Amino acid sequence: MTSIPDGATGVYEAGSGGRVEVLLATRDSGQFLGELLDSLVCQSFRDFHLVVSDDCSRDNTLAILEEAAPRFAHPLRIIRRTAPSGSAAANFAGMLALAQADYVFLADHDDVWLPEKIARGLARMRALEAEEGRETPILLHGDLTPVDAALQVITPSFWAFKAIAPSYGARLNTALMHPTVTGCTVVMNRALVARTGIIPPGAVMHDWWINLVAAAFGRVAWDPDPQILYRIHGGNASNPQPTTLTRALSQWRNLANSRHWIRLRLAQGQAFLNTYRDELPAGSRRVLEAFADIPSAGPISRRRRLIAGGFRSPDLWRLRVALTNTFHSVVGGRHRS
Repeated sequence: MTSIPDGATGVYEAGSGGRVEVLLATRDSGQFLGELLDSLVCQSFRDFHLVVSDDCSRDNTLAILEEAAPRFAHPLRIIRRTAPSGSAAANFAGMLALAQADYVFLADHDDVWLPEKIARGLARMRALEAEEGRETPILLHGDLTPVDAALQVITPSFWAFKAIAPSYGARLNTALMHPTVTGCTVVMNRALVARTGIIPPGAVMHDWWINLVAAAFGRVAWDPDPQILYRIHGGNASNPQPTTLTRALSQWRNLANSRHWIRLRLAQGQAFLNTYRDELPAGSRRVLEAFADIPSAGPISRRRRLIAGGFRSPDLWRLRVALTNTFHSVVGGRHRS
């Protein structure tokens, strides 16, 4: 598995193949929604259909959507839920089950997209389809630029901020342990949407589940150049925190928390195996069966199986990255002095 093809930099032309949908989940989104919609209206590629699933908003979210609707090239579709979905993941899962497009983008209500976000994603996705075939499920995702509530840059790279290694999401054994995909960067081709189907309650998050589907059945690629201003404002569903040496050490030492997250990962892996068992390629099935069999072993044997299967702990990875970053910072400071 590799990152995006080097030559995939062309602009996706309107009418050159396929319906494009941007799926947006909202819930009491009035504070920042207008800026996201402005950024969508200003996309260089405008031949897309915006589909919104509103999760019983009680503020002015629907009024903002209705006011913005005439600015889009196609009629805005708003799904008004009559009962709360329970989570952003469930809201997105409901939209994905209804998606009709050849290419699907996911959007969060509090971000801002750069003008080439859609055009760039489509160009890269079509280049990947040219390599793999349109029948191959393909996931394209990317880095982001974290900003504060006022859109002031916090740090250039979300991957560096969170010590995320995108290559870990491209291999099924490491993808089972590492949530490397941020949902609002996701681009899916039709084959991936169809293969994903209905995301079950056993999924920890919709974007992680989509990552597993692509890693098990097709290809995962990534764009290292951020195309989204990712707003961190204290009310994010994922509540992102920077990976520092202190935080990494704390997480690594917190055995109860580590065991909790490993149990969640194992349960999600079992749910994934149960959902797709009869359809999985042989290699993917072997990986998932080995992963799902880990809870049946004793404590020492469980560790051995995690290591033997390449199911690497994200806490250890983040600790290594934090140590490396700290070392470079100290050495760099000495050289400057």
